[in-house]
Amino acid sequence: MIARQSILLKAAQKTQSALDSHHIAQHDPYYTDYPINSYALYTALTGPSDKLKLKRGPYQVFIKLDIIYTLQDLVNGKYITMIRNDLIQ
Repeated sequence: MIARQSILLKAAQKTQSALDSHHIAQHDPYYTDYPINSYALYTALTGPSDKLKLKRGPYQVFIKLDIIYTLQDLVNGKYITMIRNDLIQ
């Protein structure tokens, strides 16, 4: 039984490694685009990075000009303008 599990585990690791390599080759972590009408969360990036910072939202992308986005708050309908670095999908 352990021998079969070992064979299955090695096959799964090989498949996962191939999929991960393909994803990493296709994905550019420095490029993020939010098309108009897509949804995003907002985090004010002030100071050091903190995983526990509150994310605000949901927002819908209303206008996009290069890296400047105008978002509509879906809760109260207000509009805010920010740069792309403050957005999270």
